[in-house]
Amino acid sequence: MVEGDTIYDYCWYSLMSSAQPDTSYVASSSRENPIHIWDAFTGELRASFRSYNHLDELTAAHSLCFSPDGSQLFCGFNRTVRIFSTSRPGRDCEVRATFAKKQGQSGIISCIAFSPTQPLYACGSYGRSLGLYTWDDGSPLALLGGHQGGITHLCFHPDGNRFFSGARKDAELLCWDLRQPGHPLWSLSREVTTNQRIYFDLDPSGQFLVSGSTNGAVSVWDTGAAGHEGRPEPVLSFLPQKDCTNGVRS
Repeated sequence: MVEGDTIYDYCWYSLMSSAQPDTSYVASSSRENPIHIWDAFTGELRASFRSYNHLDELTAAHSLCFSPDGSQLFCGFNRTVRIFSTSRPGRDCEVRATFAKKQGQSGIISCIAFSPTQPLYACGSYGRSLGLYTWDDGSPLALLGGHQGGITHLCFHPDGNRFFSGARKDAELLCWDLRQPGHPLWSLSREVTTNQRIYFDLDPSGQFLVSGSTNGAVSVWDTGAAGHEGRPEPVLSFLPQKDCTNGVRS
């Protein structure tokens, strides 16, 4: 599957199952291109979603995330989230501004994640802020700040109460609790010295969080053993390569 330019983000269909080929597809966004839907078995292009600015010029999404029920594709743009219906490719979409009247979440919406238990989603911005919004109409719930760089990745814990955020040129992975969102619950230390997205992931039970780093090291933390304050140490670290490890899956 070859995109036309630098790939900004990709995501699997949220209800994807290899046993059901119709659900086996992945969305991708690249510079100066529409959002593409690719067949995971054949690599063929299934559909395209196009977003246009006020000059009717094509604009590329910087982040992608399917809703948990698979009905919608949420896409991050500058100060805006656009929502396409998965069943209707084309240019029709709902536009939700994240910044208006000098208030809200500014900058490019660089990552989006849904709570697995509550009807809300979180947005990370290159403006170094985290925003929480209601799924149904995008009403803002909270605006958080704590990172030194632009947010590059978000991940919710299976319990739906906690979520994790990481940023570029920022050595901290922060854990947040929706029940006390005023400040981070605790932080984890990793090496991130570039603007690359350094992804991290939780295992299905939510007990272990795994992250790569700029120096190539992979670290594993036990989220269940972590206290409510402080900086927990990894339970495992290893060096699979001598170059940056920017993607991990557990």
